Amino acid sequence: MTPKHVDVVVIGGGIAGATAAASLAETHEVALLEQEQELAHHTTSRSAAVYIENEGGPIFHRLSTASRPFFEDPPGADHPIVEPMPVLSIGDESMADALRDEAAEAGRITPTLRFVEGDELFDLCPVLRRGTVAAGMYEPAAGTIDVMGLHQLFVRRARRHGAAIVRSARVQTLTRHADRWHVGSEAGEWTAGVVVNAAGAWGDQVAAMAGVEPVGLQPKRRTAFHAPTNADIDGMPFIYSGIPELQCYAKAESGGQLLCSLSDETNSDPCDARAEEIDVARAIDNLNALTTLDIRSVRTTWAGLRTFAPDRNPVFGWDDRVDGFFWLVGQGGCGIVTSPIAGEITRSLLETGDLPESTVALGLTKEMLAPRRDDGV
Repeated sequence: MTPKHVDVVVIGGGIAGATAAASLAETHEVALLEQEQELAHHTTSRSAAVYIENEGGPIFHRLSTASRPFFEDPPGADHPIVEPMPVLSIGDESMADALRDEAAEAGRITPTLRFVEGDELFDLCPVLRRGTVAAGMYEPAAGTIDVMGLHQLFVRRARRHGAAIVRSARVQTLTRHADRWHVGSEAGEWTAGVVVNAAGAWGDQVAAMAGVEPVGLQPKRRTAFHAPTNADIDGMPFIYSGIPELQCYAKAESGGQLLCSLSDETNSDPCDARAEEIDVARAIDNLNALTTLDIRSVRTTWAGLRTFAPDRNPVFGWDDRVDGFFWLVGQGGCGIVTSPIAGEITRSLLETGDLPESTVALGLTKEMLAPRRDDGV
């Protein structure tokens, strides 16, 4: 079979691969290879779909902030990608000082974010139980994301600039000869000067196939479910509880329905994740202890994988040991909210070797994102 020649092969058709292909296709010949029959089959389509700037730690916070201009005015969109929905991270009395400190620190990047307690806390979210919940961190400029609309926006942009989007193209061989990668897949063969590894939970497997040392990615399963409630949830913020033994989240959706999760992180191999009944039951117990939502039944359940590097920060950049191999993995559940800037970072590092100015202005460096930062990954 005669191989097809392109500048860049992107491996993975989720949000990371789609944004990389969209950005790179403007100046490069790109082929995106997805192992499944449909794009965004795994983690992307199973997201809680909330735009939270202050999530995942300081590096992710800055990446999410750098993505805000795109979300506020998404180029090529025929409808808003983000609809307003405030986020309220709650804690008990023992957590009040820590939440106050975190709000002060995070507020340096997101000035609208603030600490709340007392009557204001329960005015913002009347379903919370007094005595159990005592303090919170309120992010009023958060929102709910049309994830599949966002993904399709990137896919359309990539195709408009000539990218080949190939489904059912599981990569089987990945070798480098004479400054070119030779990529064999179930859908054909490609050669390219650069491979972008956007394979999510399968990122280390793709690296090993290419003879690249893995960075220690760990997929973690998270179970989620839809549940009905008779409580008044009109205007309810997204609730996230970090209280030990009562960890969970709940998001109000249309028709008196909640999207809920235990916020569990269970180590997993890369796979098509399945919901665990015990995690659903524990989430219901926790939410009923924290709120008056009175959840009694479940409509649908599902699970997804959130993949972390050992230090829980993203891995964006060139491999320092194998030429032409670019990492775009380790988003740890923040891949949707950071996707616009992730595409810009990929293109900027490929073309200039530097980060976009918008990220540098926020204090990010290449070393923070590098695959083997401080030799610790």
